[in-house]
Amino acid sequence: MLRVFIFSFFILMCSNSESQSILADFNIDLSSGQVLLAWTIKSGSTCNGMQIFRSQDSIEYELIEDIQGVCGDLSSPVSYTFTDSEPELNATNYYKISFGGTQESNVLSIDVYNILNNSYLLKPNPVTGISDLYFNNDNQNELVLKVYGDFGDVIYTDTTNNTKFILDRSFFSSGMYYFSCENLNTRNIINGKALFLNP
Repeated sequence: MLRVFIFSFFILMCSNSESQSILADFNIDLSSGQVLLAWTIKSGSTCNGMQIFRSQDSIEYELIEDIQGVCGDLSSPVSYTFTDSEPELNATNYYKISFGGTQESNVLSIDVYNILNNSYLLKPNPVTGISDLYFNNDNQNELVLKVYGDFGDVIYTDTTNNTKFILDRSFFSSGMYYFSCENLNTRNIINGKALFLNP
């Protein structure tokens, strides 16, 4: 059964002012369910080893990789990469890097969702504010979302080439709504329903 991993990410800034002095950049991405970390240590900065940590709540972290030895270089910037092949599925994964135990990077987070083929994920559900509606769209085809009223008439439409739609409760009265998502390239249609509630 085909599985597809959907992601979105945001950055939480750490209060450690030293973390800005050693890193030129720190990036995160997702590929085939694996989280890819990439960072560059600025020219002239060095450290004694690097430790990569992962968390599910951004509070308690576990060590997932310990890179021993001198890192960085006095004459040129040095780039590094790490692949987390077993991130927590259907959850937000938070990452940070410690440089010799004296400095820490900013915290990056990424959502890793495991969605079965011909299915969808609505989070949070029910919709009481803003919810994300995820679909399989590996090839970035154009998707058309249609939401139907009580009499089967289309009351809301949206299109995307991404992997998700944003549902805003303020556009709908409270109640259960049915929707369809059509892939205009494959003509595959996925049907579902979403409950909208006033907060």
